[in-house]
Amino acid sequence: MKKLLTALLIAAMTSAAAIVQAEEPTPPGQIGVSPSMLELSIGSKPVNESLRIFNLKKTPTKVKVDVYNWTLDENNEVKLLPPTEQSLDQWMLINPTSFVLKPGESQVVRLSIRPTVKPAPGEHRALIYFTEERIDDTPAKAETPVEVLFKLGVGVYANADPTRHSSVLKTLSFDKRDNSLKASISNSGNVHTRLTGTYSIWKKGAFPGTESAEKYLLGESAKKAPDGLVAAGQLNQTPVLPGNTRTIVTQLPSLPAPGSYIVAVSGKLGEKKIEKTYPVSR
Repeated sequence: MKKLLTALLIAAMTSAAAIVQAEEPTPPGQIGVSPSMLELSIGSKPVNESLRIFNLKKTPTKVKVDVYNWTLDENNEVKLLPPTEQSLDQWMLINPTSFVLKPGESQVVRLSIRPTVKPAPGEHRALIYFTEERIDDTPAKAETPVEVLFKLGVGVYANADPTRHSSVLKTLSFDKRDNSLKASISNSGNVHTRLTGTYSIWKKGAFPGTESAEKYLLGESAKKAPDGLVAAGQLNQTPVLPGNTRTIVTQLPSLPAPGSYIVAVSGKLGEKKIEKTYPVSR
């Protein structure tokens, strides 16, 4: 299968780089989806949700919809799994599963979760893939592979009671070798966890303190960048799945010039607030 462009975008796995790129012009051939992640509760009754797919280019696009069971491997990469009796993909009905979108138009995709057995306590996951295929009026031969132009993934997290949240931030460090923040997180609960929040880089003499720095990144103050603020962004929100310990890396932008800087982190892991600062020299 020839792949011109494949992109996996799971909102629960948003990286700092993705936050920056979100403000860039839409690349040609892209499709968009909202919301970019679903998190819901399941039990004995059906649960209904919907997603909206947008065609952001100037030509029609054909989209195919598939759903899979999945996990994350040791490198925090998505790994598709075979279905099981307890996997969310087996309980999910999706409509429509294939459609053509005209330029600038959108399509609502409805999904219904109907467990066929009693859900085990904790988290059940599915990955919905929206795959753009080339539109060709010429009938294809059976042996002709389908050409994939763009692939978009939406993570679905469905929790069955009783859920248990139990995670620990073992370490959070700044690595000068590759200019990154590394968070080691252990999750002994039965639902995923993630470190949320922001980072900011300041010229040392202009750093206003962690609390004031956070105000500049949120709300009305974010519209005006103060003097001394070099860069800011969102922490990598890759989830740590139940029973796992993972290192989540947030890559920071390069420092603009030699000098002394402060890297400030303001975030949360579950209900615990995380505030750290790191002096950096270049």
